[in-house]
Amino acid sequence: MATLKEIAQECGFSIATVSRVLNEDDTLSVPEATRELIIETAGKLNYKTRSERKRVEEARKKGLHKLSRVGIVEMLSVGEQIEDAYYMYLKNNVEKACMEEEIEAVPMHFDSGTGEYKNMGKPVDGIIAIGQFSDERISAMRKKTERIVFMDSSPDEQRYCSVKTNYETGVRQGVDYLVRQGHRNIAFVGPVNSKDSRAVIAPEERRRLFGVLTSQYGDIVKPETIEVTGTARDATEKILAFITGDNNLRKEEDKVTALFTYNEATALGAIKAVQNAGLMVPEDISVLGYNDTVLASYMQPPITGIHIYMDEMARAAVEALGKLIGGYVNIPFTTLIPTTLMERGSVKKRSKNEN
Repeated sequence: MATLKEIAQECGFSIATVSRVLNEDDTLSVPEATRELIIETAGKLNYKTRSERKRVEEARKKGLHKLSRVGIVEMLSVGEQIEDAYYMYLKNNVEKACMEEEIEAVPMHFDSGTGEYKNMGKPVDGIIAIGQFSDERISAMRKKTERIVFMDSSPDEQRYCSVKTNYETGVRQGVDYLVRQGHRNIAFVGPVNSKDSRAVIAPEERRRLFGVLTSQYGDIVKPETIEVTGTARDATEKILAFITGDNNLRKEEDKVTALFTYNEATALGAIKAVQNAGLMVPEDISVLGYNDTVLASYMQPPITGIHIYMDEMARAAVEALGKLIGGYVNIPFTTLIPTTLMERGSVKKRSKNEN
């Protein structure tokens, strides 16, 4: 790599002038032709500025300097992502993280006829798999590469690195917040079962945690559940039936005042259901969401929810793959990304007189 002195000798300007141009000193006034000649000479001699060297060093530490093409495997089809945009946002964040590191993100598609994943162009250096996958799909990925990092699942912690959000932290944040706001009759809205890390039907984790964490409050909290499939339309129908039926027949002190929804699509359906029942969010019933994508802040009212740091998950997945390829890790590891609660307008603080 060239030095400032070598560049100055090559193009005929002082070292100070060369340094200030290459480090983008806005206070320096030189003709544009001078600036272009210095930059062109630096490029020809493969010179890197301090910030560029720092970036290269950081990439070297992460192993990203050996990572040029990353295969992106998705669990859901485009149609399914319309129903639950969470995985679409995860993919977009992975692509953004790759772009920031100048890594090519390559979509890979499963061919059910051949049982193989296909991608355009050269082989990929590794794969980031978003979602839950069956053993068959995982085997198909391994035909492409053994370097696989899973996002939002952990099918085999002894073999693969994975990046997941911490569901226990998120559910605890939601339950504790609703209780602090004075809610005692809280309903969890979500499916009974969902896919586990190996794409096998199993008890829904957020629902299970809701039961465990609300039980820790003893008689203070009266939890219940409303079973939905996870789509906004189904949530609207099921919640509307609950509000106008069973909940409407109860005494005021026994009515559900808060809905803890297991994903954002369900939260959208919950708000519509409350409004269709002639009630208001949050004045009559509060709604707490989960995932907290950009849509949450644009809703009326804006949705209070558990925020998942999808951008950090994506960066962690790209970094984990870089470490695998760079040989910086010898054993697989799992990264748990914490959540936080974003307080907006869909949850009301209840007074003691309302309980």
